Amino acid sequence: MKYVMMIAAVLAYLLPTAARADSTAEQISTIHKMEADTLARLYKEKPDAEREIRDAAGYAVFSSGELAVVWVSAGYGHGIAHSNQDTKDTYMKMAKAGVGLGLGAKDFNTVFIFHEPGAFHSFITTGLDLSGTADVAAKADTNGGAASGGADILAGVRVYQLTDSGLLAQAMVQGTKYWLDDTLNNAKMSAAQINATVR
Repeated sequence: MKYVMMIAAVLAYLLPTAARADSTAEQISTIHKMEADTLARLYKEKPDAEREIRDAAGYAVFSSGELAVVWVSAGYGHGIAHSNQDTKDTYMKMAKAGVGLGLGAKDFNTVFIFHEPGAFHSFITTGLDLSGTADVAAKADTNGGAASGGADILAGVRVYQLTDSGLLAQAMVQGTKYWLDDTLNNAKMSAAQINATVR
């Protein structure tokens, strides 16, 4: 129990800025800036991802903080799912828990690319529960630009994960749940306001 309490205390500091923002408008602005920064970094490290996202039904970007203390790990974050079909944004939350030997903390960003419209629709209406899904690994070929850096976690869904060390060749998604953020989705913020904060 004391390890769980330690994780809860430290996560309050590790949570993405959006989770600690003072107002709904600030949370929305912070999430959009995180989205723009994460995609820019992904496109730099994996140029093919820009075309992949452009041709997809939609995508989602999440920023998360995670802490592991001895046998327990936990993470929490916020994100946004964007439909390329109707340009609608949906705000979401995520949480991760696991058991295993470890000690440390990290921040990471995850990008989901939904090639199938049905997979994207399911994600923004019912969320995604990967608590029973094993972590997936992508083979990184060191020849030329063939390194994948991403992996398919479900049919029609590809994921990239970025940390301070760069684009990971393994997507650590086991034990993670994603669901709608009703508070942010019910809030109204104009496109002009969003663009002003992202710049």
